[in-house]
Amino acid sequence: MTLIKTSKTALRFSRRTLLSGLGLSAAFLPLLDVERAQAAGGAGFPKRLVTITWGHGVCQSAFCPSAGGVTSEVLAPLAPYSSKVLVAAGLDYKMMLEQKHDYDGHFTYPVIYTGTYKNTGGQNCTSTGPSIDQVVSDAVAKQVTLPMPLLVITVQGESTSFRGPGQRNTGESDPQRLFDRLFTSSVMPAADVERLRQKRQSVLDFVGQELQGFQTRMGTEDRAKIQAHFESIRQLETQLGASSAACTAPMTDTTKKTFQDQVPAMMDITAMALRCDLTRSVSVCWADDGGYRPITLPFLDINSSFHDVAHKGTAGYPQKIKADTWMYTQVARLVQQLNDAKEGSESVLDHSVVVVGNDMNEGSNHYVGGLPFVLIGSCGGYFKTGRTVQLGSWAGKTGEYWKGASGVPHNKLLASLCSAVDVPMTAFGEGYGGTLDELKA
Repeated sequence: MTLIKTSKTALRFSRRTLLSGLGLSAAFLPLLDVERAQAAGGAGFPKRLVTITWGHGVCQSAFCPSAGGVTSEVLAPLAPYSSKVLVAAGLDYKMMLEQKHDYDGHFTYPVIYTGTYKNTGGQNCTSTGPSIDQVVSDAVAKQVTLPMPLLVITVQGESTSFRGPGQRNTGESDPQRLFDRLFTSSVMPAADVERLRQKRQSVLDFVGQELQGFQTRMGTEDRAKIQAHFESIRQLETQLGASSAACTAPMTDTTKKTFQDQVPAMMDITAMALRCDLTRSVSVCWADDGGYRPITLPFLDINSSFHDVAHKGTAGYPQKIKADTWMYTQVARLVQQLNDAKEGSESVLDHSVVVVGNDMNEGSNHYVGGLPFVLIGSCGGYFKTGRTVQLGSWAGKTGEYWKGASGVPHNKLLASLCSAVDVPMTAFGEGYGGTLDELKA
């Protein structure tokens, strides 16, 4: 759709102006090419950060790619997007190592994305500052008003997101409730939403006619984009409705059933929230270490708890590899949806970075050096993807290069991630400065 851009047409076609006039949630229209997104990068599209975490480390021999590559047994689900994958191999929670808490892997959740560490007795600890998702959302909020500046999701347990020293953000654990918050809160009161759902009617039916009227004022290409977007939201609503009983069940004996439903549901909602520009900073924690203890994965023929499987060491690798591969299949589910959503000549994924981190390097040793971090998406060309970068003492090694610490603080990765989403940092957290220039394009 070709337009002559003036102050009047900018106002006329402003996505948020139109939505405000229609009285709709910001979720109901995609980012159209007729509007340059507020606080966007040089290409005119917003940059986005997603952090994803689960615990108990990896089976290093099955996870770590061979020198230079990005494929492995566990990372196989990401193979279709290998050109957009970057493995940062050899990062340490260096502050913990220097304070002689080498094997406190179960207690690193306050450290992973804050780059800070304060021991509070025994193996317990807290953060002394905010996490990168909070910092990024605060920076974006100064430039543009988003419906949900920071989206925090915790399928079970506590989050890795901190708004300040010792101040953990509470995540949403119910997919249906999150969907309602994102897609219906500005359309009708919560009580009306619930009554409608009890009647098994779609909340989208109540806004369909207004959207159809809006579509008639757009060009053919934008009409098709709006229709496809609307149908995607309807499909997501339908999927949640079909599994709502499983998603909202109490986390007791039903954990076996609900965990496998909740994780993909949350990935779908995250993808839609990013595509709709409801948020640009997301923190996802599928389960903290305590949360994983009761979880079994019978759909993978794993009837021991995920915690117990991880602690068997090499004897448990066959089952742990199967579980980890399923986890990365869920990451790939999110990645696919971001990659399929086009923005100009590229995709939402190309303008984003999805970061997957863990609390330890291997499930049976709890060691906090040589940690597994995977990035997907170049964030507007900031990162050079399609490779594994071996850092510190791991650089240049072949064979089993992944053993031991590398000497590189993960704070440098956090600073690089902030800089990638246009929140420039020369240091993040405390104790260590610098970025990882080795990751840059």
